[in-house]
Amino acid sequence: MNTRLTLGKQLLFIITTCLIFSCDSEYDEGMNDKLAGILDVPSDVKLAYEFNAEDPGYLVDFTATGNGQIYYALKKDVNELNPETSKDGIFSIRYDEAKSYNPVLIAQGLKGISTDTIELVIEEKRPFELLATIEVSNDGSGKVKFNMQAQNATSYKVDIYEGDQTNLVFSDVTEDEIYNYLFLNEEFVEVTKNCWVTITAQNGAGTLAQTIPFSITISAGVAPPETWALFDNMDGSFCGEIDWNAVSDETGTSELSELPAEVQTGNNSTTLRYHYKGSGAQYGVLEFRKLADGTSKFDFSFQSKFRLKVYVPSSALAPDGSTIDNSDDPDKKIIRLYLENRYMESGSTYGDSYKRNVWIEKEVSQYDQWETLEFDFTNQGDYKYHGQTYGSYKYYIPDGYPGDPLRNPDRLYLRTHINGNASASTIYYFDDFELLDIDGSSLEFICD
Repeated sequence: MNTRLTLGKQLLFIITTCLIFSCDSEYDEGMNDKLAGILDVPSDVKLAYEFNAEDPGYLVDFTATGNGQIYYALKKDVNELNPETSKDGIFSIRYDEAKSYNPVLIAQGLKGISTDTIELVIEEKRPFELLATIEVSNDGSGKVKFNMQAQNATSYKVDIYEGDQTNLVFSDVTEDEIYNYLFLNEEFVEVTKNCWVTITAQNGAGTLAQTIPFSITISAGVAPPETWALFDNMDGSFCGEIDWNAVSDETGTSELSELPAEVQTGNNSTTLRYHYKGSGAQYGVLEFRKLADGTSKFDFSFQSKFRLKVYVPSSALAPDGSTIDNSDDPDKKIIRLYLENRYMESGSTYGDSYKRNVWIEKEVSQYDQWETLEFDFTNQGDYKYHGQTYGSYKYYIPDGYPGDPLRNPDRLYLRTHINGNASASTIYYFDDFELLDIDGSSLEFICD
């Protein structure tokens, strides 16, 4: 059995030994017996090893030899800070991975140490003891988490099948022990999928696999089809039929580096977009999606959560050279997002389309800082509507009439809230507009 002593105990032993050695001569003979064979500096110190054949991991058995030592210490690698100690020179050290190491043996004598450093090359062994579990969400979001852990594994392969284990729907390789996957449902009804996952622990020496069945229920419309992608980061990556049209106002992109330093703080984009409302525009709207043919290519009653970043300066220089003071009217800190039913089946517009909309307004908490605003039209309590709403259109989101062009919104627009003041001027910056998943997370569409 190994007797392991801490370095502090060994130092105490040495001090005690020296004190005893310096005492009266009547103890000299006994101390000479106790110190017999112990040298000031140990000699012929050697370290040998062999791999533990019964252990499937990286367990190495070391043997230390030498003359005149009090005890041995072994560092499992040259940079190890906490060595193991032993009086009999027997060590068993477990290594975490297969690679080259330089273990260092230290032999302690009365007044000094001797060392031996060797090279240890550990070859890979096949993975073993694979433990895989699945956590399936029960909230209809379609999210599944795979947990996997195996000894000796350097990576894991995740293969997801539907049905009878022959229809492979997804495959990926990861070095992480946790992997998240999101099942999408493009249908208007709830869907339950019966699936299998094969998790394979692997390294250069071999593999070890485990297959587990699971089922998951996904709510209707967890994610829209790819054709419904709607996103613009203002840096050149965008999805969807985005029409940046400021109607009677002005819009355009600005290089972030050309704007004041305070605008650059909190935004890592290269470019952003500005919306400038000069005098004379009673209702300045920034329109960025419309369906001129009256069809329902984008069903807002099905997917209607949005996010964007907004910066309202207290004052700023407009593109025409005018200096805009936003602090003169607190309403300029209110940003509205509208969904509007504007087009008839024929493609022409309703004359009273302004009555056929609902909107959500968010107030920026303060000037001169970037804020992220989210507009959730799936919650009726969050949006407003005109008192003269035609035909109770206030109810078309979220539980309205999919496919009915009279009640399904066909455009979005964005504006500041100026209460119809034709003489008011304002400017603000915005960035990173996107349609969100039903749970509020980014859909991460691959855009042009």
